[in-house]
Amino acid sequence: MKVDNMIRVILADDHALIRRGIRRILEKHPNICVVGEASNGTDAMRLVQQLHPDVLLLDMEMPDLQGIHVVRGLRAKNVPVSIIILSAYNDEHFIQEILQAGIDGYLSKGDSPSKIRDMISRVSKKHTIALASLLLALAPGIFPLDIFFS
Repeated sequence: MKVDNMIRVILADDHALIRRGIRRILEKHPNICVVGEASNGTDAMRLVQQLHPDVLLLDMEMPDLQGIHVVRGLRAKNVPVSIIILSAYNDEHFIQEILQAGIDGYLSKGDSPSKIRDMISRVSKKHTIALASLLLALAPGIFPLDIFFS
């Protein structure tokens, strides 16, 4: 739930350095608050259910429970959280798998700090453009453009 227009975020990545860097990026945005961090998939699911964030920024490669399983588990339980996948993968099979699982956005680990903040802001407001930009940027051959612009 949003309080005072703050976007509540949980960071889930097994690398402490990555989490620390993303936290610093997000702390520069006046409307984003990191409310929790997880270093594995099980903790990510537990924290989301306990803290009720607006957004989960989730690494795909996690110990004990892969990111895709976290997404599927949260969606199966109808947990109302926007999920952004953070990954270095972008092949067609991967994109189809994360889309079918029910993600709201995708970020590459090489994306700029402003893109990370912008994506979090978009998905927290349920802007479908976040998903459209994923499809257009990563896999324009998978889906015809007219499904986005008709």
